[in-house]
Amino acid sequence: MPGIGSPQREITVDSSPQTIDPQEALASIEAAFEHLRAHFFGRDAVLEQILYALLTKEHALIIGDRGLAKSRLARSVFAQFEATRPPFSLQLTRSTSVGQLVGGLDLVAFERGTYIHNLDGYIVKANFAFLDELFDANDFVLRALNGILNEREFLNGPQIEPAVLHTAIGTTNFIRDTRESRAVLDRLLFKCVVHRAESTLERFAIRREFITSHGGTVNAASGKAIPYAYLNKLSRIIQGESPNHSIKAPPHILVMLDQIISDFEKEVSEKRSDERFVYSDRSKNKAIHVVMASALRSGRTTAEVRDLAALRFLIPTVGSRDEEEVFNHALDLTVKAFTSRDRESVDQAAAIVDLVQEAVERHRLGTLNEPNWSERMKTRFGKWIHRDSSLTLSSLMEEARALSADHAVMIKLKEEVLAKVRDAHEKHHIAFEQKL
Repeated sequence: MPGIGSPQREITVDSSPQTIDPQEALASIEAAFEHLRAHFFGRDAVLEQILYALLTKEHALIIGDRGLAKSRLARSVFAQFEATRPPFSLQLTRSTSVGQLVGGLDLVAFERGTYIHNLDGYIVKANFAFLDELFDANDFVLRALNGILNEREFLNGPQIEPAVLHTAIGTTNFIRDTRESRAVLDRLLFKCVVHRAESTLERFAIRREFITSHGGTVNAASGKAIPYAYLNKLSRIIQGESPNHSIKAPPHILVMLDQIISDFEKEVSEKRSDERFVYSDRSKNKAIHVVMASALRSGRTTAEVRDLAALRFLIPTVGSRDEEEVFNHALDLTVKAFTSRDRESVDQAAAIVDLVQEAVERHRLGTLNEPNWSERMKTRFGKWIHRDSSLTLSSLMEEARALSADHAVMIKLKEEVLAKVRDAHEKHHIAFEQKL
C-alpha cells in the first residue's frame, strides 16, 4: 500500500543546536508575526500563509496590483530574522541576466576555459530571497531558478553548488503562461492574491499606520531579530530531521489529505472547462508538512484531523474566493464522510500492510522463522491485531476482512489490503498457515 506508511512513522536526523527549545523558538516567531499584523491591515491570511512557508521551508508568491505594499510585506517578513547571510533581493525585468541572480562569471576561471559563477552575495548563498516582479523575468532566469527553489542546488556544467536558500518570496502583478513560468509556479508552493482595502475603517487604519512608519520596512519589535537557527530548528522538526523531536502523521491523516486534494482538483476542473486542474504529486507530498506544522504550532507531536484545516493556506490560492470556497467544501465533505470507524480502519489497514511487507522481506532473506519476531510484531502492532490466534497470513486475512468500510475510499482500500495478503501467498510463496 504505497502512500499509507506506518501509523507511527518517524524520521529523525538533526544538525541544529540542541540547546534551542522548539516552543520558545515558535513563540518568538509567532510574536514576530503578531507584530507584523499590527502594521499590515487586511493581510492576516497572507501573513499566516508565509508563516507556514517559513516553517515548512517552502516559497511563496504574492499576486496583486501595483501599490499594495507587496514588496514592503516581503521585506518586513525577512527583517524579523537575523539570518546568517543577508537576504537577497532582486527586481526582475526582461533584461535581467542569470548573472544578476546567481553572480557574475569568475573571470580568472573563464580565462582558463572554465565557466563558473561567483555565487557569494547572490541567491544561492542566501537564507532568504525577495524576487520582485518575478514574471517580468525572461525564461533563462526562470529556468535557473527552478533547481535553486526546489532541489536547493545550482547546476551549471562543472559547477554544482548546494543552495542554502530557506524561503523565497516572489511578487508579481500577473502570471505569464509559459513552460518555464509553470515550472516556477509549481515550486512556489504558497500562492496568494492580495486585494485593495474595501472598508473605510481598514483604509483609515492603513493611512494612520503610514503616518508613523512612512511605508518603510517593519523591523523586529524588540530591535533584535530572531536568530535564523530558531526557524531552521523548527523546519527540521517538521521535515523529520530532528533526533529529539518529531511529528507523527497517522495513516488516516494521509488518506484524508489525499481525498481533500482529489475533491478540490475535481471541482476546480469542473469549473474550468478549458483545462483540467491537477495538483502535482510533489505538492501533495509537501502538503503533509503543512499539517505537521499545524500540529507543532498547537504544541502536539501527532497530527490530528483539525490540522487538515491548515491546508486552506496551501491548496487554494489564498484570496481567490472561488478556490477558497471549493477548498472549504472539499474539507467539509472529507471530514464528515470519514467516520471515526473509517479512520481507525485506515490505521489498522496500514498496520496489516506493514506486517505483510516485513514478512515478505524476511521470507526473501530466510529470516521469517527468527525466534521472537512474531511476538515483537504483536507488541508493535498489538493495538490493531484483534485476534488471539497465531500471527499468520490467514489471521491477517481475517483482520483485513473485518475492516469497517463506510467511505468509498475505505472500501477500495480494504480490497487492496486483501490483495496484498493474497500476493504474499501467491507471488512470494508464503503459506497461509505459516506462523509469521
